[in-house]
Amino acid sequence: MSLFRVFVDGQLFYHPHLSQLSITEAKVQEDAENIDSLTLSAPFNHPYLSSIQPMASTIVCKKDDLTVFEGRALDDGTDFYNTHTWTCESCLAYLKDTMQPPFFYQGPLRGLLEQFLSVHNAAVEEKKRFTLGTVTVTDNNDYISYSNSDYSVTLDAIQDKLVKTHGGYLQVRYTEDGKVLDYLEDFPDRSLQTVEFGKNLTDVKITRDHTERVTALIPLGAKLTETDEEGNETETDTRLDITAVNDGKNYVYDEEAVKEIGWIWTTEIWEDVTLAGNLLRKATARIAELAKGVTSMELTIVDESDTGADIGDIRARMYVRCISKPHGIDGTYLCLGRTRDYLDPSGNTITIGAAGVRLTSQSAKQEQNITSFEDDLLGQTSKIEVITGKVDQINAQKMYRTELVVDGVNIFRDKGQKSILRCRVYSWDKEITDTLPASSFVWHRNSGREDLDADWDSSHTGMKSITVTTEDVTDNGSFYCEITI
Repeated sequence: MSLFRVFVDGQLFYHPHLSQLSITEAKVQEDAENIDSLTLSAPFNHPYLSSIQPMASTIVCKKDDLTVFEGRALDDGTDFYNTHTWTCESCLAYLKDTMQPPFFYQGPLRGLLEQFLSVHNAAVEEKKRFTLGTVTVTDNNDYISYSNSDYSVTLDAIQDKLVKTHGGYLQVRYTEDGKVLDYLEDFPDRSLQTVEFGKNLTDVKITRDHTERVTALIPLGAKLTETDEEGNETETDTRLDITAVNDGKNYVYDEEAVKEIGWIWTTEIWEDVTLAGNLLRKATARIAELAKGVTSMELTIVDESDTGADIGDIRARMYVRCISKPHGIDGTYLCLGRTRDYLDPSGNTITIGAAGVRLTSQSAKQEQNITSFEDDLLGQTSKIEVITGKVDQINAQKMYRTELVVDGVNIFRDKGQKSILRCRVYSWDKEITDTLPASSFVWHRNSGREDLDADWDSSHTGMKSITVTTEDVTDNGSFYCEITI
C-alpha cells in the first residue's frame, strides 16, 4: 500500500501512522487544461495549524516518493467544529505572479516561451522559478511573430500567444533540480489500467454541450503588409483570408452539421499564419472540432493502485482505455481531469474528453432491447462481484483519525486544577471508539524529562480517558494518545 504524506514548508504536516498529525480531508483535483487544486482540512487540535500561511507557505503532497501536488494555500476557513480548511492552487499559478513588459518577438516558437520564463524567473524567488523542458508543439514554418504593447500576466501571455493559438498543454514536472515546465502537443503517457464496465467502473455521467457547436468558420490570418515607393513596409488593417485557395469562398463549413442544425457562424484569428494554404488547413481541422460540440464523461472508478495492487495509478494528462458497452464507450481517451480523495478513495473520479462518443442507439423494438440489456447485466454477475470485492477491499483499508477532547482547562494556572482527557477514534467520519478495547490506548506525556515521562507513560496504558492534574505537570507538558488497531 502506498504512503501518502503532506508537508508544509518542508515540515511533516500529515502522516497516516501519526495520530497527532491527523487531517480530515486531502482531495487533489488534477486538470490537464488548467491549474490543479488541493482541498486540505485539519482538526482544531492539529499542532501545526498556524504553520500554513496563505500565499506564503509551500504545500507538498507525496505518494511514496512521487510528488503529486505542490502549491500554495489561497485561504483559511473554519467550520462549526473549528476544523480548518485550505483551498490550494498548484505551482503553475506562480506564473500569475509576474508581468510581461511590452514586447516584439520574431523567431521559433520555443524561443517565445523561453523569453516568457526568463522574464518570470528574474522577477520571483527561487521556489517560483521554472526551467523550460520538452516542447513538442510546433509551427509549420518554425517561425512566429508576436507583439504586445501592454503589460500582461505571464500565464495569460503564454495562454494567449501560444496555447490558444497553437494548441497543446502545459505540464509541470518535479525533479531534483526544481520544477520543469513542458509544452506538449499531446501527452505521451498511457495508463496500464483499463476502466471497464463490470470491473472497476461504478458510475458514468456523460455531458454534451451543444451550445458551443458551430457549422461554419471564417478563418483570418496575420495582418497584411504593403510596401511604398521607397521600399518601406507597413502593416495594414486587412488580414489574410482563404479566398484565393478555397474557390473564392472565405469560409469553411461542415456539411453534415449544417444539415443537422443549420448554419451557425463564427470567426477565428491565427495571428502567426501568413500563407493562405496553411490557414485553410488549420481552418478545416478546426471546423471539424467545432461542429461536434463539447462532450465529456465523468467516470467514477476504483483505481486498482488504491487497493494495493502493484500497478501505476490513473492520472490526468494520460490516456486511459475505457470500455462500457451499455454506454457506447469503447476506446482510449485522454484523462482531462482527476479527482482523488487520498483519505476516502471510494468516490474518486476521472473526466475524459471523448468527442466521438455516442450513447447506444434506441431501437424501435424497445422491449427487446431492455430484455437483452437485462440478460447482459445478469451475465455480469461474476464481474460485479469483482468490483464489489475491490470496493470492500478499499473500505477494509480504513483511514483513521483521532480527536482529543478536553473536559476542563487546557492550561493549569492554579494548583489543584485537573482536566479529563478523552481520545476519540474515527474511521473516516464514523466514530469507532466504543468498538476498540481499552488495551489499544496508550497515553504519552512530553515534559522534556525522558526518564520521568517514560514512568508516567507506563502507568497510563489501557485507558480511553485519563485525569491530568497539576501534579502531572511540574513546569510544562503536553499529552497525546497513541492507538493500536
